[in-house]
Amino acid sequence: MNVRDEDGQALVLALAFLIFFGRVIGAMLAFAGASVLSTERLREQRSTVYAADGATDAAIQIALTNAGIGAYADSRCQDPAANPNPTLSTGATLLTTTATTSDATIAQVVCTWSPDPFQPERTLTFRTFSGGGSLPVVVAIVLLHDAQSPVTANVLSWTYCGHSTSC
Repeated sequence: MNVRDEDGQALVLALAFLIFFGRVIGAMLAFAGASVLSTERLREQRSTVYAADGATDAAIQIALTNAGIGAYADSRCQDPAANPNPTLSTGATLLTTTATTSDATIAQVVCTWSPDPFQPERTLTFRTFSGGGSLPVVVAIVLLHDAQSPVTANVLSWTYCGHSTSC
């Protein structure tokens, strides 16, 4: 046996090559799988937000064109004193606005109002729920100026709640 004998070295190099590239390809496949999953989750989240934004926008437009919404004793919006934490599960009266995206995500709006009938302006809070969830996706607070003709509105806040329980 010769010390400089090269028999079998090609086999060792081939095995090292296969092990190295096998691990690299495995890691690349793991990253690709994570990327596909995150893209899918982003698409779902974006669809939820688009539906909630559209339904909230529609509810504000309906409130602008119908001066009775949120007015004293209006049954389409709730008095927050009667139900301080309105959600879909408490039987809240819905302001009937829905938005549906191309993947059938549906959003519904619950409206509450400031119960002072002597104010010429109304403050409406629109809580938009999407996908049958019990937490709002969007909360918009809008000040409607009824003394003007046509009725105008100022959006005081527009909050995307995401996964927060503080909305």
